Amino acid sequence: MTAVVGDRGHPGERLGSWTTRLFVLVLFLVLSLGMTWPLVLNLRTAVPGAPWDNLVWLYDLWWFRHSIVELNAWPKVNPLIFYPFGYDLRLSETMWANKALIAPVLFWGDEVLAYNVLLLLSFVLTGYATYLLIAYLTDNRYAAVVGGAAFAFCPYRMHAMAAGWLPLISTQWMPLAFLYLERTLSERKAGYALAAGLFIALNVLSSWYYLYVVGAFVVLYVLVRLWPWRRILAERGLVGRLALVAVVALAMIAPVAVPVVTAHAGGMSWSLQDVEKWAASLEDFFLPNVYHPLWGEHFLSLRGYAPRYPWYTPGFVYLGIVPLLLAAMCFGARAVSRSTVPTRGAYLWLGGVSFVLALGVVLHWRGEVLGIPVPPAVEAFFVRGMSTLMSKWALHKASYYEIFTRSGTIPIPLPALLLYLFVPLGSALRTLYRFGVITMLAVAVLAGMGAAGALANVQTFKRSNVLKTALLLGLVLVDFCCAPLPYGFTEVRAQPLDHWLAALPDSAVLMQFPLVRALSGDSLYRAKYHGKRMAYGHGTFYPAAYVAAMPVLATFPSEECLALLKSWGVSHVIVGSQAYDAGWGDRPEQSWDVVRGQIEASSRLRLVSITRDEPFWRDERISGVIYGNPPVVPVLVDKLYVYELQ
Repeated sequence: MTAVVGDRGHPGERLGSWTTRLFVLVLFLVLSLGMTWPLVLNLRTAVPGAPWDNLVWLYDLWWFRHSIVELNAWPKVNPLIFYPFGYDLRLSETMWANKALIAPVLFWGDEVLAYNVLLLLSFVLTGYATYLLIAYLTDNRYAAVVGGAAFAFCPYRMHAMAAGWLPLISTQWMPLAFLYLERTLSERKAGYALAAGLFIALNVLSSWYYLYVVGAFVVLYVLVRLWPWRRILAERGLVGRLALVAVVALAMIAPVAVPVVTAHAGGMSWSLQDVEKWAASLEDFFLPNVYHPLWGEHFLSLRGYAPRYPWYTPGFVYLGIVPLLLAAMCFGARAVSRSTVPTRGAYLWLGGVSFVLALGVVLHWRGEVLGIPVPPAVEAFFVRGMSTLMSKWALHKASYYEIFTRSGTIPIPLPALLLYLFVPLGSALRTLYRFGVITMLAVAVLAGMGAAGALANVQTFKRSNVLKTALLLGLVLVDFCCAPLPYGFTEVRAQPLDHWLAALPDSAVLMQFPLVRALSGDSLYRAKYHGKRMAYGHGTFYPAAYVAAMPVLATFPSEECLALLKSWGVSHVIVGSQAYDAGWGDRPEQSWDVVRGQIEASSRLRLVSITRDEPFWRDERISGVIYGNPPVVPVLVDKLYVYELQ
């Protein structure tokens, strides 16, 4: 099909008039309300997803506001959690850009409203920012709306909302970073370089993951766009503009990043075993939307294995049938204008490289490491070579057996393994499938280019363009639809135990077992209601002294563990009986009968209260199909025994 695409007139005109931009912004607001339904009905009372990481960030927002408004102190350390060590807030995600965006809502409202407003804003602004990027590249506002929807409502973002990853949901800065980077390369204006640096920095100040995820691909984009590289020397001022981008980004990031790296770089690392587990399986990019209200459950049941729900769900990086078909169209003859060809190639590179990195350190299929059968001699040679590379030559040393132990076969190593082993701070990246967000952005941009090939004469209003746009937009929305949100909502309210704990003296110090219950977002956020110091907490990385003590804590209720707790000043120990019986104990042999017998045999624990949790996770329909991890509900809704430590 011969396409009639805009002739790329004045750059400012490609984005549309202010009326057009306002219309697009309102359109994405309406679409966001519908695609996240019924979030808008729960703005003050609940947050989406299971009560895990969402409550971590809800507490983070509450503590930020509480420190400034009620304690009159800038939030650097939280002394109430991980007692007696306290928690250095630099050990967690940055979230500074997110907090700045919703500061008025947070300070004039509360953390629940601010959390949900940030979610909705991220959908609206991501769609609008992607629209601006594609409109600039194609000079086609209709196609830009389609591409904007493809990124705003992609499964990566829907899954981030399900898992409660508030830092990662702020993807609106990504399209803006690439938009102004392209304008810096094309229009020779220092103002665009300033804007590019600003938006690159805002990505990183939303989540440390985006330091690598966005930063690496900004560099790749520049290298591909400027090929052959002699253009750098030939074009006057280009090096200076790119240097300005880097200076602005570093000036904003460094004051936050340098103290974190210098103080905690040695403790900000994950084992290779952890990294291997949190990678995308090959079919995850192509497994149809498992959150879809009509066919989601069927496709989820075809590959229901998941290491941990809700943090990992099959198909979480699904690229979409409709966006992929539209992206393929942009490579047809005369599908895009000649001036768009260089950027098309650049986004193809971005999508391909990020796709490979998201697959992790070794190739996975159906959620498991793919092993290739080989003769014993080949296996022995491969193991020796990999062991030498990983344990002797690597910057971050690791064991081959952390990623593979199946005899008679070998895994297929991927480039991300080199990233983990040899790149500074590469071992701090646990969840490599998050590189998939760049894959989805690249597919959305290419889909916008493909849509431009089907939409002609965009300079004037035509009913045919409106109908075609509505059809393409509708197909994208149907492909990515998750409403009503299948992972349900966490109601934000105090539990009976919280009221009981609030009545304890201020000198009380709490501990919980098993550790999976203590080291969770649920238990962390409850501190808002009872206000007591806790010898537990949650964050991206834990204090080094606390990590060192965890093997002893896992022996509860041993005498060694109780002595350690007493030395920390712990006065009350909360024990969840159903969590033990559901398989969440800290040691394999632990059940509630075993633990209760040991408690009763100890003279140091006196029972003072028994309470039950009330259900607070509702309208969820995914966990019944998932298998591969212990049931979550007994941890959330438990029978709780409170003991006074003598």
